[in-house]
Amino acid sequence: MVGLRWSFFVFFIWILTSTFAWAQDEKQLIKEAENALKNDKKEEALALYLKAHAKNPSNALTNYQIGTLYIKVSNTPLKSLPYLEKAFQLNSKVKDDLPFFLGLSYQMNLKFDEAIQTFTQYRSTIPTSDPRYKKISRYIEECQTGKTLVAQPVPVKVENLGNLINGEFFDFAPVISADEQVMIFTSRRPGSLGVLDPTTGMYNEDIYISTKVNGKWSTPKNMGSVVNTENHDASIGLSADGKTLFIYRDGTGLGDIYFCTRTKDDTWSKPRPIEGEVNNRNFNEKDVAISPDNSLLFFSSNRDGGFGGLDIYMVQKDQNGFWGKPVNLGPEINTAEDEAGPFMDFDGRTLYFSSKAHEGMGGFDIFQTVFDSTAQKWTKPLNLGYPINTPFNDIYFVLSGDGSHGYYAASREDSYGQLDIYRISMPPRKDRDELIKKMMKMNLVVEEPKVVEPIATTNTTVYPVRLKGVIKDAASGLPIAAQIQLTDAKGVVVSSTTTTADGLYSFEISNSQMSNYTITGQKNGYSYDTKSVSIPANGPNRQELTQNLAIKKLEVGNVFVLRNIYFDFDQSTIKSESERELQILLKMLQDNPSLKIEIGGHTDSKGSDSYNESLSKRRAQAVVQWLVNKGISRDRLSAKGYGESTPLASNDDEEDGREINRRTEFKIIQK
Repeated sequence: MVGLRWSFFVFFIWILTSTFAWAQDEKQLIKEAENALKNDKKEEALALYLKAHAKNPSNALTNYQIGTLYIKVSNTPLKSLPYLEKAFQLNSKVKDDLPFFLGLSYQMNLKFDEAIQTFTQYRSTIPTSDPRYKKISRYIEECQTGKTLVAQPVPVKVENLGNLINGEFFDFAPVISADEQVMIFTSRRPGSLGVLDPTTGMYNEDIYISTKVNGKWSTPKNMGSVVNTENHDASIGLSADGKTLFIYRDGTGLGDIYFCTRTKDDTWSKPRPIEGEVNNRNFNEKDVAISPDNSLLFFSSNRDGGFGGLDIYMVQKDQNGFWGKPVNLGPEINTAEDEAGPFMDFDGRTLYFSSKAHEGMGGFDIFQTVFDSTAQKWTKPLNLGYPINTPFNDIYFVLSGDGSHGYYAASREDSYGQLDIYRISMPPRKDRDELIKKMMKMNLVVEEPKVVEPIATTNTTVYPVRLKGVIKDAASGLPIAAQIQLTDAKGVVVSSTTTTADGLYSFEISNSQMSNYTITGQKNGYSYDTKSVSIPANGPNRQELTQNLAIKKLEVGNVFVLRNIYFDFDQSTIKSESERELQILLKMLQDNPSLKIEIGGHTDSKGSDSYNESLSKRRAQAVVQWLVNKGISRDRLSAKGYGESTPLASNDDEEDGREINRRTEFKIIQK
């Protein structure tokens, strides 16, 4: 008996010390992460916080730090959302700016309604005189624009150029000859002549060249010491014939524009500063576009006399071959924010550029303006639309001579590095024959675009809409194998598939008119993720939509919001549109028979605290009863009413916000 008591005592001490050591490990990791942040080592801090999170996923501050660092240092800021949502669930006041970063993450993830609600609530706490008020108002405008653009996607195909061109570092600023036979771009990859920057761990920018071989881009080559230096050298413009390259150099800290020419033996001359009044020693000049006839030059600069930030200027070549005095393109184009990356279409009158202002959906968006020769002014800039533009930076857009392909730099989920080069298959142009004639006069190669056979119908030719995406583990951000289902508005399963380890899925959808669908990802041992998506009608051009999913493991203590279970005001009756979500929850419980959960009910702020607590409990009990009626044992379920204590949105008079707060959650009690 004494031996038994002694064994129990030793076991108790072991449990106590192990728990203490576990807590100490978490505290030590957080302390090291805080020190890394103080020394501006954000990536090191992120890695340490992730280790601390693995030991305690319910630390609100750790979740906040991971979420914000994913936004600040990573090329995959979409990973930030589950951490920021968890931080907000655990303690919405853990940091004053948590709602700002949560709204930003919603915006990046194309969850514009949630972003608008979060930003609006956050803005209500800021005085109108505070500069942040104007900043948040701009984010709300971007989300409203994003809703419109995503609902009406343009019929284009955006493709990563692959790991032959792109690497794990920055690859950007592509410039092409009009016939797409030459592409020159900028990279910070190893092997560059640019020196290694110890603060970033990357090499200074160098310029690389790739040419078309049998219709494919060749392995990029560094343009060598004639063009590149140990400082930053970036490709910013290429003439239509591919013979004059414009370069940005910032050896003195203030960048200027240089140019070099291709010789008969396919080598390049030593770069020299552009002639005329373009460069100004006191300011930056960058991002060049030249008209097809080489008579007009467009560039961006932060020089005095502009409207703010970088502005776009135009300059004409005089009869002696020198560039004259630059002229600001005016307030129709330039704003108080940055305008950059100009490109002149082969038609000689359409200008493309990127801006952080105008009607954008976040970061830099690409816009189009046309010079009206009658009115002698530029038309109002037009957003190129989604999926060309996203809530991230979309910049350095160039176009082939016949308008069939665009190239630009972007950061997307399939990026190999922090910035990759993408090709866009553009919609057919009415003036393509005219553009091809111009190319032939310049002895440029004209390639016929590859035609993909469409689906034939009895009356016309239409393409189905392709819905694609990737499903990931919400905690690690890594793709996983899972089941994906596509259901229509009536809850009927239209199609289903099982992904492999790469997490990729795709569906081809035939619609005679725009229709609403639900895409669901689920896996044993995980909760599920559902997204609503509007699929446009089939048409004469291919359309492609992306909808990504992230699912969390069913861990004890984790809380999951059932976003599609609704109650009318002051009622505990489940609305009919909740059926689909409840069916998925039912299947999850059936697939995980040992799982026990708590159903939590939440209300808006109408009514007294005691009444709301009672109402929310009745709502939770209604969900429990629904599950019991479907065969789930009652001892696996419990109900709790939280009343109005944990709102997700403002309880002001907006009915949408109140309906969001009238929500249901479930928490894992036992696996």
